[in-house]
Amino acid sequence: MKIKRIVKLKREMYDVLFDDGQSIKVHEESLVRYVLIPGKELEEEEFNEIVQNIQYDQAYVAAIKYISYKIRSNKEMTDYLSEDYETEIVRQTIYRLQDEGYLNDENYARSLRNTLLNTTDKGPGHLLRELKKHHIPESIIVQETESFDEMVDSERMNKLKNKFLRAHRGSYTQFKQKLREKLTLRGYSGHHFELINFDDDYDEDAYFEKDFEKYYNKYQKKESGFKLKQKMIAALMGKGYSYDKISEKLGGINDG
Repeated sequence: MKIKRIVKLKREMYDVLFDDGQSIKVHEESLVRYVLIPGKELEEEEFNEIVQNIQYDQAYVAAIKYISYKIRSNKEMTDYLSEDYETEIVRQTIYRLQDEGYLNDENYARSLRNTLLNTTDKGPGHLLRELKKHHIPESIIVQETESFDEMVDSERMNKLKNKFLRAHRGSYTQFKQKLREKLTLRGYSGHHFELINFDDDYDEDAYFEKDFEKYYNKYQKKESGFKLKQKMIAALMGKGYSYDKISEKLGGINDG
């Protein structure tokens, strides 16, 4: 087979066309390395070897570019390269990246831990889920999640509490329930919750009055007296308000 012509593409890429109808896309560097010029003849074995080497080079370049944006796990890189390259090319590229220090799951796990700790409100449980998703070795997962767990202190937990408290509109009891749910979803455990100081100067009266009016307007259209009180108590206690507070407010309603 003979090279018929070479067509320049974008970004230093070229299309090498052969007289048998085949074609390969190569980078300018590969064009020079393998002396691909019009009129050059190649045996099929030589052609296949060049194609494989070019694919390997392209996979490596693509991998380096992918890593340049952020650190990657072995699985993440394997999945990325597998979209465009065959298994053996991916395997060789992964080995080369590991050998050159570009891929290291321990570094990936430590970097992710530091990112979550310093730039997010996520906890050790979230790190655990992410590392498992990336098929990080179990020993590394244990090491980094335990390290993260030790770094979670009362200052971090109380900052999170204050952040969510500023946005809360309702009873303080309800706030603590929702806070536990939010922290659990973010990867924190019961012992982290115990680091929180709940001695807050929080005035729920305004929210109570608003909720009371909302439910009263809703239920008094169909109920009255004792049944109305039952409905109100159930609804407001469901919002976290105390029975005593609700009963005191309902004191003026006749049982009927």
